[in-house]
Amino acid sequence: MHGDVFLLERPDQPVQRAARIPLGDTRGRNEAWLRNTLFAHPDALPVADIDPAFGPLLPLCREMRTEAGPLDIAFINPHGYLTLVECKLWRNPEARRKVVAQILDYARAITRWSYADLQRQVSMASGRKGNLPFEVARAHNPSLEEHRFADAVVRAMRSGRFLLLIAGDGIREDVGALAELVNRNAASGFSLGLVEVALYELGGDALAIQPRVTARTHLIERQVVLLRGDGGSLGEDRIEDRPSFASAAMPASGGQEEAVGVPETGAAGRNALLKAEYERWWQPVAQMRFDDPEQPSPEVRWPNHVRASLPWPNLWITAYRDARVCGVFLAGHQEARREFLVRAEGEIDGWGTILPEGTSVEPPGDADAGSISTRRTHASFMNDDENRAWLMTVLNGYVNVLRPRAKRLA
Repeated sequence: MHGDVFLLERPDQPVQRAARIPLGDTRGRNEAWLRNTLFAHPDALPVADIDPAFGPLLPLCREMRTEAGPLDIAFINPHGYLTLVECKLWRNPEARRKVVAQILDYARAITRWSYADLQRQVSMASGRKGNLPFEVARAHNPSLEEHRFADAVVRAMRSGRFLLLIAGDGIREDVGALAELVNRNAASGFSLGLVEVALYELGGDALAIQPRVTARTHLIERQVVLLRGDGGSLGEDRIEDRPSFASAAMPASGGQEEAVGVPETGAAGRNALLKAEYERWWQPVAQMRFDDPEQPSPEVRWPNHVRASLPWPNLWITAYRDARVCGVFLAGHQEARREFLVRAEGEIDGWGTILPEGTSVEPPGDADAGSISTRRTHASFMNDDENRAWLMTVLNGYVNVLRPRAKRLA
């Protein structure tokens, strides 16, 4: 365990004594502070004392979403091994009872991910596009090959080869007992470390921070066999006719909007100019990059929308604009939409909190197939660039939520 006094010795200066801050007294600092500190200084975590195979820790992202909730910190190393960290300040017994089960739920959720799932969730958490896991690892080891690294990450995730760290300002006996309980009953393969982060007061607002593995830390090494499907997605629907937005499946709550199309009469030259202007307006959207690396670019549909495919037959995401409003909604054949939303029963109620702000989610009913839609008036934007930026943000948010679920449910 940690001592109650921390000695700081510097040349030509008297030894400075720092007293241990009592457990639960963090001088106003919270778990977000602990998370940010450990993310910025991963070398402070004593990984070598737990499992050297997971070093060095390379910061990947904070607040990474999983189906079990947001994970505080994700690190990766050049071998493709993930370290998952949950930060807790032990203020109440409830936090101590829940924290082990919580981090195990995160690990179980990630065992079902593909490499593209990891890439998408890291992009969402960091706000950066691209193959970030590989880029972070290659910055440390320039000789890495992308395909070999991705394969190594997938093998590690599917076998549950994670290092799980619970970091807090006090690891007490009851948490050690929880670790023993997990050791007897765990059904996944992983290593678990309990890391105590001791805080010492240096005067004023200065702190000395000392993370270390406690004597009561338990490592959990279990073998696991994962039975998985082939993970492949269903072929995407290729509708030969090219309907206008007015003929596409509409949100049940919105009714059909007036379509802005090409006049039935008029010179061919004017028609060509209108279509060229239309394509110019939508071009930035058609060329957007999604967080999900498997998501194809949106397909421009004349006369007033774009379509982003989903790995579910006859189902897609539509972004549109008409004379008054613009928006994004789940579209496709009515039966395909109903089947998808029916299969998602039990989790669809929570989608409203993870889809873009302002999204309406209506489960299927007896008389309708259900709907998911987000819309805004043109008057709420300052200019076209702002309008397009909003559409791209919402499209990306829909893909992040719906694509992995369509792939899994299919």
